[in-house]
Amino acid sequence: MSTLGERIKLIRDELLKINQSSFADRLGFSRVATISDYEKNKRNPDISTLCKIADMGSVSLDWLLTGKGPIEEGGLNKPRLTDAREAEWTLYCEEYTTIETYEIKDSGGPGEFPKGRPVGAISIPKKDYKKDLVAIKVEGESMSPNIVDGATIGIDTKDRSLISGKLYAVWLNYEGVTIKRVFVYPDRIILKPDNPTFPETTIPSQNIGKNLIVGRVVWVYQRY
Repeated sequence: MSTLGERIKLIRDELLKINQSSFADRLGFSRVATISDYEKNKRNPDISTLCKIADMGSVSLDWLLTGKGPIEEGGLNKPRLTDAREAEWTLYCEEYTTIETYEIKDSGGPGEFPKGRPVGAISIPKKDYKKDLVAIKVEGESMSPNIVDGATIGIDTKDRSLISGKLYAVWLNYEGVTIKRVFVYPDRIILKPDNPTFPETTIPSQNIGKNLIVGRVVWVYQRY
């Protein structure tokens, strides 16, 4: 029986007849190496990505996952799923999408955010997705217990309007991109970590640059 990677390569190479770069573009990935990793079975796509691959190749998701079902010249037959299972796959594919994730330490400054190479991907409900969203993996305990080390956060890079008390990704020359709760006052803003053992930062109004705010945190996915 073929491996999942071999079936993904078959869809890309024999059915779609496109290279790995074009395949990555269609899936919304900026890193071509992700496709190579899939095809070599070095890592597995999440279910949302599998949904996209099956749809692109017009193959059964069940066949893609299990390798079961006949293969005919010129395409793949779609083995029929039970009504309940078909409904389950359809519901998931319709409600979730996959986006790449970046490490916060390599994410670059405001003008190039995100700069680094993606380190993975995450499936999120489509209602949580928007065009200018960037997913970042958090490191450290400065925002615990509300955001723990290893959490993935969504940053809306187009939303830079300040609302006192909200969470933002901010750019600090001595620290890079970091997550802070922002409090706005007439003469200053305070960047405050949720963890009281970490110091807060006060910036006078005249020193607030246009590149301070990278974007607003709009969701958090994490395990406690």
